[in-house]
Amino acid sequence: MKTRKLSLGLVTACALALSACSSSVPAADKTPDAMEKETQKAPQTVKVVTNGSFSLPDDVLAAFTKESGFTVELVNGEESGTLDSKLILTKNNPVGDAVIGLTANNIIDVANAGVLDDSVKLDGPKGADKYKIAQASGAMPLDRSDACFNYDIAYFEDKGLTPPAGLEDLVKPEYQNLTVIEDPSKSDTGFALLAATISHFGEDGYVDYWKQLLANGTKVDAGWKDAYQVDFTAGEGKGAYPIVMSYASSPFWTINEAGDASSTANVAGGCYPVVEYAGVLKGAKNVEGAQKFLQWLSTPKIQTVIAEENVTYPIDESAQLPKGMAEFAPRPDAVASLDPQKIVDSKEEWITAVTELF
Repeated sequence: MKTRKLSLGLVTACALALSACSSSVPAADKTPDAMEKETQKAPQTVKVVTNGSFSLPDDVLAAFTKESGFTVELVNGEESGTLDSKLILTKNNPVGDAVIGLTANNIIDVANAGVLDDSVKLDGPKGADKYKIAQASGAMPLDRSDACFNYDIAYFEDKGLTPPAGLEDLVKPEYQNLTVIEDPSKSDTGFALLAATISHFGEDGYVDYWKQLLANGTKVDAGWKDAYQVDFTAGEGKGAYPIVMSYASSPFWTINEAGDASSTANVAGGCYPVVEYAGVLKGAKNVEGAQKFLQWLSTPKIQTVIAEENVTYPIDESAQLPKGMAEFAPRPDAVASLDPQKIVDSKEEWITAVTELF
């Protein structure tokens, strides 16, 4: 997919004001106290473990360094659906100072395992309170990336076929062999689909729906990259499936150069709200830097940068959406979220029930 970068001008004004001038005092004439203070001001690295898809432009990260004195290293891990296991397995020797990209599907497990430092105060973006989870007090809501089916507009126009309107359509004969999804045991996007079907059809009906979905020729990939970038007809791989489980914001990626049309659109029904969380890792080497970085991500200007760079919806709804996003990839009307504690209690049972059908 193409990457869109945001101008540094949005975020550097305060950074430039805070840039330090070099001292004119010779090193030999400096007192020990002065030298110690300068050492303390030297940039330190904040290592941030991500879900593999979160990114920020280099110039924006440089602005944070000028403002705070801390440099940032983004350590890309794997999808959120497996990031939780990695954090739990390494909790006694954390692989970073902070984490970005956990969701309500796994944040309680991570918190219960003692991975997050809940003693660090993180206010979060404006509007974060409604997304906070009591059982994970160390988790800060950062952005929202609703999972949603996308379809290839040109494919349906060429075939004279009406695009699907919701989950029920995907099991109809006219949509046979047209859909690719992700494995809910390996992908957070796949689990979001599973959660959407449970929310929509109930615990008594979701397994039957999955049976119909698979019987209708739906392909199951390991993760989002395989599904969207390889098997989706409108993806980079120009695959064979014109319907893909992706995100409600994905049509923003496929807006043309003129900015007046997108080659993909969302299936209106069946979207599932996915809030991404961040937190400071317990045992972090740079707690101060991690806290400052996450609080910086909560500011309206950087919430806008996150939306532009990662094509997600800001938690702070006063933050500006990228041009074209509101028109071609607006926040969807999603099904109701499942209770996070219910997910913890039943996730493995739900996953097993559908993966046995593969």
